[in-house]
Amino acid sequence: MWESMSWESISDGLRVLTICLSVLYPLLYLSGFSRNRKAFKYFTVYLLIIGFIQISMRSYKLVTIGESNLFFFIYYFVLQFIMLSLFYKELLGYKWINVITGITLLIVGYQYFTEPELYFKYNPIGSSVTQLILVVYSMLYFYKSLSGKREFLIINVGLFVYLLSSLLIFAAGNLVLNDSFPDYIPELLNHSNLVLFFLFQVLIVVEWFRNYRVAKKVE
Repeated sequence: MWESMSWESISDGLRVLTICLSVLYPLLYLSGFSRNRKAFKYFTVYLLIIGFIQISMRSYKLVTIGESNLFFFIYYFVLQFIMLSLFYKELLGYKWINVITGITLLIVGYQYFTEPELYFKYNPIGSSVTQLILVVYSMLYFYKSLSGKREFLIINVGLFVYLLSSLLIFAAGNLVLNDSFPDYIPELLNHSNLVLFFLFQVLIVVEWFRNYRVAKKVE
């Protein structure tokens, strides 16, 4: 009982910390928004969007106690996919990324059009497909980075680990709503995703501190 309560306290504290970081690091990146390249700008907008969604989900849960906030999920994974696709398009320079993005969004849109009930629950197929595509982009950028020094390498490591791990978690997303599974399984999924997201946030701050806290000229 004590161990369970202790872990819940740690989890709640970590959740609050991730919310605070979701406010902090967009402000750090905004400080260099005008003087950096498009990739930096796209990533900054991504941070703002995800931070806003994180805060909205938390606020909704506090205000409407007991109500599900899963309808935020579509905005989370779709907007994440759009902004990170634009981010990697700038880093990789591959125009076909725009085509992949458009086709994927059409497929996801059709999925919600034919199954509107997905709006109120996890969409493991849609989230898994979009995250898998982003993982491929991350791997391509690792390969491209072998030829010389590249920017956003710390961010790319964080994205690769977080997205790949989240891919496995979100692929099993509906387990959290399935009563046939033991209680510890959805708890483990949620706690694992929370820890991974926190580690990703730490790398976001490290990237800014090491490479962007000092003004750089746009080449």
